[in-house]
Amino acid sequence: MGWLEVMRKLEDKVTATLRGRYHPLDGVPFFRVQYPPQQEHKALLEFHSLAQRLRQAGWRVESISLAEVLRETLIEMLNCPSKKLRERLEELETERERHELQTILSEHLPERLAEKLFEKLRELPQNSIVVLLRTGALFPFVRPSALLSRLEGRINCIVILAYPGRTLGKLLEASPASLHSGYYRGETICWE
Repeated sequence: MGWLEVMRKLEDKVTATLRGRYHPLDGVPFFRVQYPPQQEHKALLEFHSLAQRLRQAGWRVESISLAEVLRETLIEMLNCPSKKLRERLEELETERERHELQTILSEHLPERLAEKLFEKLRELPQNSIVVLLRTGALFPFVRPSALLSRLEGRINCIVILAYPGRTLGKLLEASPASLHSGYYRGETICWE
C-alpha cells in the first residue's frame, strides 16, 4: 500500500468516525500511520495535504510537531532559554555518560511531554482532529505508545500519529485482551 492508498484509507476512517458511521478499534479514535523512515519528507507533505483536505471539508484540524513539543518540554525541564538548549544538552552529555543521560531523560520525559501536549489539546472539541508529526524526534526517550496512553480519556479529539518505522512490534498484532504492557489501542495503518 503506497501513499495514495494509505491516505485514502486514513481519510475515509477519520471522516466516517467524525460522522459517527465508523467506530475505531477499541473505541479509541487514535490512528497510527506507519511508514518507512526514509519517507519522512513525503510523509510530512502527505499529512499536511490531508489536514488541508479535512479543513476544506469543514473539520477543525491541528498539526503539531512532536519535535517542537519535545524542545519546549526540554527547555522547561532544564530551565534554560531556547537559544541555550543545545549548549545545555551538550553540557549534560559531557557531565554524564550518554547512556546515563538517556536513562534520566527517558524516566521523566514521557510524563512531562504528555502534559505539554495535553495543554495544547485539551480545548479541542470532539469533532476535531490533531495530526502529530515528527514522532521520530522522540526516539529513544519517549515511546509513542507512552504518549498515547497518557492522552486516552483526557482529550476529545481524533489523534493521527505519523509513525516512522518499519516494524510496530508483536504487541500491535495481539488482541487488546492479551496485552500485558505497552499501549496499542486504536488502529494502525501501514505503508507498504
